[in-house]
This record gives sequence, structure tokens and C-alpha cells, in this order.
Amino acid sequence: MRGRSVIVVGTAKNAGKTTTFNALRAVAHRSGTTIAVTSIGRDGEAFDALDAAVKPRIRLPAGTFVALAAALVPRSPAFAIVGAGDDGALGATVFARVVLTTTCELAGPPTARGMRRTIDRLHALCPGPVIVDGAIDRIAPLAGGDDAVIVATGAASGATIARVAEVAAETVARLTVPARDPARERGRVVIVTGALDARDAEELLRDARAATVVVEDPTRIAVRGALFAQLRATVDLRCERPLRVVACTTSSHGRATTLAPRELVAAVARATGLPAFDVLADLVA
Repeated sequence: MRGRSVIVVGTAKNAGKTTTFNALRAVAHRSGTTIAVTSIGRDGEAFDALDAAVKPRIRLPAGTFVALAAALVPRSPAFAIVGAGDDGALGATVFARVVLTTTCELAGPPTARGMRRTIDRLHALCPGPVIVDGAIDRIAPLAGGDDAVIVATGAASGATIARVAEVAAETVARLTVPARDPARERGRVVIVTGALDARDAEELLRDARAATVVVEDPTRIAVRGALFAQLRATVDLRCERPLRVVACTTSSHGRATTLAPRELVAAVARATGLPAFDVLADLVA
């Protein structure tokens, strides 16, 4: 697990993000690597808040460093508190070292700057990597660094293998928009401030077809589907602060359908050009 941090994001709700997070944590534990963990959002609850479906829990072995909201600190001797950070709806962010293996929920600070400070503090506490249960629309503070991003996808993103692979490929394409390179810019450079939405994309397709278009970071791109594909093919789309996506994981089980695991992991690898793993079926492509 190279990189300052490893952030797991999902292409859809229930795409296997927390399962991937748990698999990374387990690999680190087996190898004797001390890690730190936190979450962008709230994760690890026993039941889904919307439909009460059972969700994967987060189990932390002794020695793990953790950042979580004060309201989620277990009422047990499992944590040794070592500090506090930004305030949020569930109380201040608490930094702790796990001294007894425990299961808990995770929730980090609510702001991008707060999350960056939290991750930096965990790096100061922990000699190993920080694993973050993330969200695509909230990883902007991690752009421009050497943090690694893993995209979790699966049957929750589509009813067929082809559809899941298509969604994964588009997600990876958005997150891997290359860095701005002044030496290779076209004659006209268009700087997009804020989000690049569908209206912006249509204007660029009409008025800036030969331009280099620059956004702050890949999370600012709010264009999807055919319009995004057309934009990429028409302009030189770049960003000031790129992300580093290193792999995908697949989950063959969804609420409405189950897909063939081996075929799914192979299709996602082909579509994205990245290594793909099914951490439950122990498959890699």
C-alpha cells in the first residue's frame, strides 16, 4: 500500500467500498503494517439508514490509529485517546490508538480542509499509510498529492457486466483527467472556476472546440455520460491538481442482481486499463 493515503471511493451506493476498505485493513494487519483509518462521511454502521439493510462493519485490530467523531467513540476501554481536532455534527474529531480489537463506526470532519488536517495528523501519529473510506464528491482536498485512489464498483452500478464496466470506465476517466502542462497547451486556454457542469460543457463544445480547458481538480467535473465523452474527445481537458487512481475493485452481488465474478473483474480491468480485484472471491485481472 504505497502512497501517503489510500482512499476508497464507490461508483454507487453499496458498490463494495467498505468491503474494500476492510480488505486493505486486513492485508496491512497480516503483514504487520501499522495503519491509520478515517472516513469521509459516515461508515461502518450495522444497518443502512435508508432501508435498514445489513452493512459490513469496520473491525479495527489493536495498534491501529483512528480518527472519528466523538459521538462514535465506543464506550469501552478499546481506545486510548491521543488528541482532538475539528468540530462536526457528531462532536469534535477524536484521534485515538486502538488498544483492544473493536468494531466501530467512522466519521471524519465535515469540511475538505478539516479532512486534509485530519489525514495529516494521522500521518504524524502513524508510521504506515492512512486508509480512508471516501466519497467521490469529497476527495478534492486529496488532489495534487501522492495519495492513491481505489475505485469500488459492482452490481450496484448496473444490471449487466457491460453496464458496470462502462460506469467504472467513465468514473476512472473523470478522476484521471491529466495535469495541466503549459508546454503542450493549445492556442486558447479556458480556465473553469468552480464546477464544470452540463451548461458549461455545451458552451465549450460550441465555442472552444480547439481549446485547452482547465479545471481545479477532477472532482469539479459534474458532466456525465455521452456529454462527458464528447467533451473529452473535443477539447484538451486538464486539471491543476490531479488524482492518482491505482486500481478498481468489483462486487458481483447487488440488491437486484448477481453477476458472474470472474467475468466482471475481467471486464472492469479491460474497460478501465487498471488492475481490478474481487476481494471476496479472491480474483484479480
